[in-house]
Amino acid sequence: MAHQAFLNPRIRAAATAGGASDGLMDDVGSFGGDLAALASLQSRLAAADARESLAKAAPAVAGLALAVLLCVAAAVVAAAGLALWIAERYAVATSTALMLVGLGAAVLAAILGVVSARLLGSSVTPFRRSSEELGRNIAWVKTTIAHSGR
Repeated sequence: MAHQAFLNPRIRAAATAGGASDGLMDDVGSFGGDLAALASLQSRLAAADARESLAKAAPAVAGLALAVLLCVAAAVVAAAGLALWIAERYAVATSTALMLVGLGAAVLAAILGVVSARLLGSSVTPFRRSSEELGRNIAWVKTTIAHSGR
């Protein structure tokens, strides 16, 4: 607590002068003010982390969106070509070949979707700075409450 920063000027003056604060109401009021300031700073840090993450992710998201659109168009053309090749090669009706290729593509998409969803779920991490700072702030509040009666 010796190197703890004081947010409230009255508490700073009392600590530096060696005196006590004016009473329980002043202590509770200043503690509430400190908590409000701490919550405000914590929310600003989270917002800064969100802006930084979004700024870094924007080009990648745009590139991925374009890649997905091109892949969808290519997949449709490839599936139609595969179905026409199957119909010609195995003397099957074109409609049957189209249905078989469509069913295969749907199964492949389902498997890819499940695997991708699991990978995405494990790759999302919380904001590192915000969570560390929140942990320190909670520890400070607990320490302040524990030592307030001394």
